Amino acid sequence: MSSNDQALTPQDEQDLVRLLAHQVVQVTAPEELLVFDETAEEYFADPHGVLAATGRDEAVGFGVDMALLTPYILAVATPVIQLLASMVGDALKKEGQPSVHAFVRRLLRRDEGTQPAPAAARPEPLTPDQLARVRQVATERGRAVGLPQDQADLLADAIAGGISVTPTT
Repeated sequence: MSSNDQALTPQDEQDLVRLLAHQVVQVTAPEELLVFDETAEEYFADPHGVLAATGRDEAVGFGVDMALLTPYILAVATPVIQLLASMVGDALKKEGQPSVHAFVRRLLRRDEGTQPAPAAARPEPLTPDQLARVRQVATERGRAVGLPQDQADLLADAIAGGISVTPTT
């Protein structure tokens, strides 16, 4: 198996970022679910532009005149997914498992609609040290995109919690 089998494609990464961000939006800003898909499309087309517009409390392109949390969640979810893919990719290489994308989806507990994974392919929950690293990366990215420390911490907690707790839906 080549190392390319372990890497996420840009589309896989975007899919996982959307998945994690959607989970976090459900908990932290459910009122934004109606515009989540549109906001995500605009974010992935121009991340810096959407964050700049959001940071100025301007419309993000589809007539919403309020600061949205969703672009920040997407921005923070991106390095978290990259970190998870790296963690999972290293483990999968050792175990000979084929798909980082599928394994991260299972880690996020969002593999519904697919065949149940064999026991050997089911991910172990992240260790406390791994979750601490996820939280650290999320906090640092939140601060880097302009969130105040308390908001960056809350968002990091929501992301780490979303990874460590099985969704109820």
